[in-house]
Amino acid sequence: MKRVYSLFLVVLAFKAWAQPDEKENLGQIELSVTDRYKAQVMEAQKVLERPTYQDSIEQKIAVQYAIFSSPIEVRMQPETLSPARIAKIEVPELYRAFIRTGYGLYNTALAEAYYNSGRSAKSSFGISARHLSSQDGVEGLYYDDNSFSRNHLGAFFNRYYRKLTWHTEAAVNLDKFSYYGNPITGAFSNEDSTRGSAPYNWYRSYAVKSSIKEANKKALGWLQGLSLGFSHFDDNYRSAEQDFQLETDWALPADDKNLYLELNAMYFQNQMDSLYAGFQDSSAFKQSTFQFQARPHIHMERNNLGFDFGLNLFILDQKDSRPDFSDGRVFFFPELIVRWKMIPGVLSIKGGIKGELSRNNFRELSQLSPFIAPGQLTRAGGENRIFAGMEGILASNLSFNLEGGYQIFQNRAFVYANPSFDRSLDQVLYVGLRYHDINILYAKGALDFNWNEKLRIKTSAIARSFQSNESGARAWYIPYFEANLSAYYNLKDKIGFQLGLDYIGSRFASNTAFPNYDALLKPYLDLGLKIDYRYNSRIGAFVNFSNLLNSQYDILLGYRAQSVGVMFGLNYRF
Repeated sequence: MKRVYSLFLVVLAFKAWAQPDEKENLGQIELSVTDRYKAQVMEAQKVLERPTYQDSIEQKIAVQYAIFSSPIEVRMQPETLSPARIAKIEVPELYRAFIRTGYGLYNTALAEAYYNSGRSAKSSFGISARHLSSQDGVEGLYYDDNSFSRNHLGAFFNRYYRKLTWHTEAAVNLDKFSYYGNPITGAFSNEDSTRGSAPYNWYRSYAVKSSIKEANKKALGWLQGLSLGFSHFDDNYRSAEQDFQLETDWALPADDKNLYLELNAMYFQNQMDSLYAGFQDSSAFKQSTFQFQARPHIHMERNNLGFDFGLNLFILDQKDSRPDFSDGRVFFFPELIVRWKMIPGVLSIKGGIKGELSRNNFRELSQLSPFIAPGQLTRAGGENRIFAGMEGILASNLSFNLEGGYQIFQNRAFVYANPSFDRSLDQVLYVGLRYHDINILYAKGALDFNWNEKLRIKTSAIARSFQSNESGARAWYIPYFEANLSAYYNLKDKIGFQLGLDYIGSRFASNTAFPNYDALLKPYLDLGLKIDYRYNSRIGAFVNFSNLLNSQYDILLGYRAQSVGVMFGLNYRF
């Protein structure tokens, strides 16, 4: 009995020791399962209509655990790599100067010289000079001297700072062109009737421009770049132009994107030694134009789609010597371009609408045609272009580009064979200028083949259709169709062959056919070939052939192109 009582006390003491305090942790619990659990469903009895819920566990049990890694032995012995041989690579020699001279038929002379500074992290500069002239080479002219001369002298300077780059450039251009467009016809077909030098004109241009651009993003804050330029342009007939230009580029923050803004101001003044009809004054005729441009635009990229949204705004104010004359206008041009990478890296599709304004100042008009009559009025013109196209690759070395569109021109400048100029032998054959509105529907395409950088072939073509609401107005001197084929072949890095073939379709020169002239110029082909020989890295030679087919065609009505031409020369680097 005592043993039973003692055993009962021991069990009771163990049971009392095993019950933890409510505020203490349970510690370790050993649980032994002696039989399967047998579930029983008891009768449910509702105690309260709305029972209250109360968590009976006031403190969560703290669980402590640890994970011990057990490394696995990997039996792998990689082969040792031989140490790389570090070779000394010399920086290739940078030639600072290039000289090229040539001479050809028709007393044609060529001279070019370029010099640039060496490598520097602080500054760089360079100068350039070019001369090209020819004395004759056009058969059947009334004048036996139809010489031209083109001369250029330029220089630039760059200064590199930590936040910005300062660039300054200056150029002088002196170009002479003869008004030789008077072929021998009729009674003057005898060679003895030819005269000396044709009337000519010199175009003189002096320009300087300085700009500042940020070297790193946001280095200049919202300003990305600023440039200021001035140019003076005049000729032998006392026509002159002063042109000032201020251009700025801005990037305005807009959340995670930027709103890009171009703000430009331009002012140019023309002075001509001619009077407007009805203006009773002995002074030269003057014309001044002020132009302000604001172009806000944004660029977005999402997946394979790209968008350009913008607006081109121009404010124009024009005045001249006519009493009480003033012309102020505002031009709005939308800008919306969509690009879709249909097959990235292979095929892309683009389309949209874009517009711009042409100033048509004296310098730009002389580049349109050097034979233009002096003293032309300038009129700003606008263009809206709606287009769609695609570009991509057809093979690893063959790419293509296709585009079609519709151009809407307002006050487009055209050179024109003016009937008011008498085509007799005693008159200078100037080319006139006309402005009118015209629409052009076009389709163009191009192919580019490149084989191991040794053979490269490019071909392109464009077809146009013209529409105009003005009576008798045409797109003068713009061909209905033109095509180009160029090929370059590099033979063992010693000899380079470059072939160029141009086809120019029919063009209208004027509305009225002059005696012995056709106002619709016929199509023509022009074939050229250039051969370059490289003796070594410093010395080389070249031979250029022009108009190899000896095509008899007019650049402008009466202004015939030269016959077959050959020029050879040398070039040297040091």
